[in-house]
Amino acid sequence: MDVKNMKTLAEKYSFEELQKFADEFEQTGVAPVKTSDDAGDQMSDYLMAAEIRFLMDKEKITLQEALREFSKRVRGVLT
Repeated sequence: MDVKNMKTLAEKYSFEELQKFADEFEQTGVAPVKTSDDAGDQMSDYLMAAEIRFLMDKEKITLQEALREFSKRVRGVLT
């Protein structure tokens, strides 16, 4: 998980675009926007950025606020 990649993707692309990137990557194995050489990290970047973008759009919050909320949720699952 690379926070820098997630931030860049969430800032630059819509939720729908990020979902499409993940679907295309899953089907073809080719990353539309490459962020990592590792396939698992690449898919994680797309899916986490999509979730962050979704929070930004749904809650009308900033990128930083969405990252904080996403991080809280992840920590909640891991504990």
